[in-house]
Amino acid sequence: MRQLSNLPLPVKLISNQEITKSNSSRLSDILDDQSGIFIVSDFGGGNGIQVQGLDSQYTLLLIDGSPIIGRQSGTLDLDRISIGNIEQIEIIKGSSSSLYGTDAIGGVVNLITTMTNDSISADISYKFSSFNTNDLSINIGKILNKGHNLNLYFNSFNSEGYDLNDNPVLNTVEPYKSYTAFLRHNFKKNKWSFFSSSRIYNENQDFTLDLNSYGRNIINESSVNTSINFQNNESHKFVFENYYTNYKNDEEYDLNQNSIDESFFDQSLFKSELRSIFKNDVKNTLTIGLGFYSETLKRNNFYKDKVSQNSFNYFVQYEGFIFKNTNYIFGARYDQYDEYESEFSPRFAIRTQINDNISSKISIGKGFKTPDFRQLYFNFSNSNSGYSVIGFNAAKEIIYNLQSLGQISNLIISEEEFSGNLKPESSISFNLGFNIKTYKNIIFDLNFFRNQIQNLIDYKIIATKLNGQSIFSYYNLNKVYTQGIELNTAFSLLNDLKINFGYQYLEAKDNEAKNQIKKGEVFARLTPNSPAFQIKPKDYYGLYNRSRHNLNLKISYVTKNNFEVYFKSKYRSKYGISDTNGNNLLDDFDEFVDSNLLSDMSISKKYKNYNLTFGVDNLFDYTDPVNIPNYPGRIIYSKLNIKL
Repeated sequence: MRQLSNLPLPVKLISNQEITKSNSSRLSDILDDQSGIFIVSDFGGGNGIQVQGLDSQYTLLLIDGSPIIGRQSGTLDLDRISIGNIEQIEIIKGSSSSLYGTDAIGGVVNLITTMTNDSISADISYKFSSFNTNDLSINIGKILNKGHNLNLYFNSFNSEGYDLNDNPVLNTVEPYKSYTAFLRHNFKKNKWSFFSSSRIYNENQDFTLDLNSYGRNIINESSVNTSINFQNNESHKFVFENYYTNYKNDEEYDLNQNSIDESFFDQSLFKSELRSIFKNDVKNTLTIGLGFYSETLKRNNFYKDKVSQNSFNYFVQYEGFIFKNTNYIFGARYDQYDEYESEFSPRFAIRTQINDNISSKISIGKGFKTPDFRQLYFNFSNSNSGYSVIGFNAAKEIIYNLQSLGQISNLIISEEEFSGNLKPESSISFNLGFNIKTYKNIIFDLNFFRNQIQNLIDYKIIATKLNGQSIFSYYNLNKVYTQGIELNTAFSLLNDLKINFGYQYLEAKDNEAKNQIKKGEVFARLTPNSPAFQIKPKDYYGLYNRSRHNLNLKISYVTKNNFEVYFKSKYRSKYGISDTNGNNLLDDFDEFVDSNLLSDMSISKKYKNYNLTFGVDNLFDYTDPVNIPNYPGRIIYSKLNIKL
C-alpha cells in the first residue's frame, strides 16, 4: 500500500490505533479530534463536518470508496456511522472532483473497513456512558479455505437522550436506538479477485410534540457494494465496481389523538464504474475509466412526487516522477449531466523531497457541484424544534402561502429574490504544504490553503415564524473564498509521553460584500432604535458559522505497568450564525456564539487481551442549548474491549 505521506496532496491518515485511543463511538467523535475540522450542527439537526471553511455538503463521505447518502437537511449526519470496524480513515483536503465528482469540492473522507489477517479473530467492546447510553460492538473475522476472507460486524447503540431546555414536554434529544450490521467478503484466485460488502442501518426514535401529540422517526439504510478485479499481468489491471444504496426516513405523527400525519424521504443511488490501471514500473501509474450515476428521490411535501438525475463521467489520472525526489499526480474528469451543462475538472499536484528533513507539496484543482434536489425543492419542518428548511425553487410560493395564513412574523428576504434559477457552483482550490523533521524527531506539518468559489450555495434565515422558529433557504453567494493556515506538530518526551498540537487560522468572506462595504453601501444599528452608521472593511467578519481560530491538543502517557492516560482538548473561537442588525451580512456588531473549549480525559489499563477504560468527555461541562444543542454536557463513561 502506498504511504499517504508520500502523496503530493494534503492528506491526513487516522490510524486504527488513534481511533481506539480516542474511545470514539461515532464518526463525529473521531473527526472532531482533528485540527482544521469542525463538527457543526446544521439547522439544529445532525452533526456534519466542515473542512477548510467549507460545509458538509462539499465534503464527500465514502465507505470503502463508495458514497454515503441521506442528506435531509443539508448535513450527512455523522452520528449514523459507527466506527467499530474501521481500520483507518483517509482525509483528502481540497477539491478532489477530478477523481470523485461533484460532491468533493472541499475534500474526501474515506472509511476503510477491517479485513482480518488471522484464521479467526474477534473484537468485542462495550461502552456505557451518561444518559444511559449503551454502545456494543462485535467484530468477527475468519479466513476460510480456498482464499475466502469474511468479516462480520454488528453494533447496537441506544440512549435515553438529554434535555437542555426548560420545556417540560419536549427534550433537546429524545431517546433513540440504532443498529448497524456490516458484512465484508474478499476472495482471490489466480488472476481474479472479488470484493463485496453489505451494510444495514436502522434507527428508531419516539418523540413528544405536546401533552397530546406524539411521533416516531424511523431511518432505514442499506447498501450493496461489489468489485471484480482482473490482473491481466504485472503491469495491467481491470476493476469493475457496482454500488447501490438506499436511505429511507419515515416520520409518523399522532396529532391530538385524533389525526395521523406522515412524512417520508426515500433516496437511492446507483453507481457503476470501470477502471483500467497501467503500471509502467513501481513509480508510474496510469488510470483511465468511465462511470455512470443514477440518483432518485421520493418525498412527500416535495414539489414533485419523484425527481431523478443521471450522469456519465470519464476520468484519467497519471502518477509519476519527474526526478528521483519529485513525484506528481495529474487527474481530470468530464461529467455529463441530464439537466446541467457538462463540466471538466482537472487537478495537478507535485511533491519534492528537498532534503532528508524537508519536503514540500503543491496542489491545485477545479471543483464543480450542481444544486441537489434538497437545495431546489426541499420543504422540511423539524418535528422536534420547529425550524423549517425550504428549497430555492419552492421558497417563493411557500412564503406566499405562509403569509396568507398569517404564520410569518418577520420576512427577512423578499420573495422577488427567489426568482430565476439557483446556479451551479464551481471552485478552484490551492494548497501549499511543508513537512519538516527536526534533529529531535519533532515533526511539523504546515499547509497554506485557499478555496475560491463562484456561486457558492449557502443557507441563511429568510423569515421567522410566529412561534419564534426560523425558516432557512438556499441562495448563491457571488464569489466567496476561504483561506488560511494549518499547522500540526508531533513529538515525544522520554518515549512514554507523546504530544500532538494543531492550529488553524481561517478567513472566509464574500467578495461582493467586501465591495459593497468598500463603496460605503452597508450600514448597521447597535439597537433597533439607534441611528445607522456605515460599516468599515475592518468590521466585516465573514461567512456564517466559521471560526477564525481552532486549536487542538492531545497528550498520551503510558506508565510502566500498562496504564495509559489520554487527554485531549479543542478550542474554537467565536462565530456568527445569523445577521442580527439587519444589513444581511456578518459584521463585528452582530451577536456571536462565544468561543468554547472542550476537553476529554481517559485512563486505560491493558492486561493481555483485555483493555478497560474510564473517561470523561466535556470535562468542564460546557453547554449552549440555544446555539449548540449537540453538546449535552459532561459525559462519564466506562469501556471494556476484548480481543481474541
